[in-house]
Amino acid sequence: MEKLKVLHIASFNGNIGDNANHNGFRKRLIETLNREIIFTNLEIREFYQSWNLRDFNSTEFINLCNNHDLVVIGGGNFFELKWDYSHTGTTININEDTLNQIKTPILFNGVGCDIAKGASQSAVEKFRIFMERVTNDKNILVSVRNDGSFDTIRNLYGDSFNNKIFKVPDGAFFMKPKKYDFPEVKSGYKSIGINVASDMKEIRFNSEVKGSISYDDFVNGFALVLNELLQKYEEYQLIFFPHIYSDLSVINDLLEKIEDKYRRIRVIVAPCLTGEGSEDYIFGLYKECDLIMGMRFHSNVCAISQNIPTIALCSYKKILDLYKEINLSDRVVEINKTGFEKCLSDKIESTFTNIDDIRNDYKKLNLIIYQESLKYYNAVKDWYNNKIYKY
Repeated sequence: MEKLKVLHIASFNGNIGDNANHNGFRKRLIETLNREIIFTNLEIREFYQSWNLRDFNSTEFINLCNNHDLVVIGGGNFFELKWDYSHTGTTININEDTLNQIKTPILFNGVGCDIAKGASQSAVEKFRIFMERVTNDKNILVSVRNDGSFDTIRNLYGDSFNNKIFKVPDGAFFMKPKKYDFPEVKSGYKSIGINVASDMKEIRFNSEVKGSISYDDFVNGFALVLNELLQKYEEYQLIFFPHIYSDLSVINDLLEKIEDKYRRIRVIVAPCLTGEGSEDYIFGLYKECDLIMGMRFHSNVCAISQNIPTIALCSYKKILDLYKEINLSDRVVEINKTGFEKCLSDKIESTFTNIDDIRNDYKKLNLIIYQESLKYYNAVKDWYNNKIYKY
């Protein structure tokens, strides 16, 4: 049987969570189609207005698609409804004429629909027209990831697309990292992993909202919690995990406030790696941790998927929605709210008290997530082979 040529359009550099997502998805796609697949990576940011290196509506792009057996767009947060310049209201600025000329099947895979950064009425209407077009085309299959995207679309458009799109677990739920000899793991210490983010500060930390705190208040409060943790749990070291370059900024701010006697000996910063393959190392290092406290989406997904107890450090709606989707809302601490320090300290203590039960709960959850994903991947198989699928 001939190898399948797949054009994969997504983000491949700059955020290690994206690499974990693609790793797990590709594994599942190969298993599902039972074919050897040659993937061609096409960086989606080359189409962004800010980069302006490629055009979705060019003859070059149409021909590239038609020279492959399957086009995959996503996963990633590419259905952000804030781009008025775009034909779709999203970063995927593709018009109907282009869609008509692409004869290769197109799979929008696990794309996030996000309005938390703002959504213009123009973009919302353009996206409705786009969704009507692609969900009524047998050559196109659309899925959104389990981060509240399905509910976002339903809240915007009612039940119009309920039976026309799939909700799918993020691909990172199915990634299996490799094992390395990690120099970050010091002999004689157990590890707690931490991921923090400082991008979108004005959204994450808006002290003008009643009950919310500023970024500086968060740094001071979280540093206090970490100093107390290091004092109380002498057998543990902390490993900070940057997922994108800007995470290093908040890590530095926190390090400035961690006591020197802890910082020099029991605090590690993992390398800031991105690009294909880097996910194996970083999320393999996650596996060495007894607990992950994470702000970013994939920090939480890649810990949960490996049955590592998590505490979601929530400063963005997508994290709340993820934990709601998988029935783990009790594992969330809203770290942009007044008084989060006590909530977080209590959650850390209860986690260590019940750590084996939490691991077992995560094992059961991952079995459920896998079983629920079969509906989608079986539909992808039927769709690709027959262009017939049932929701």
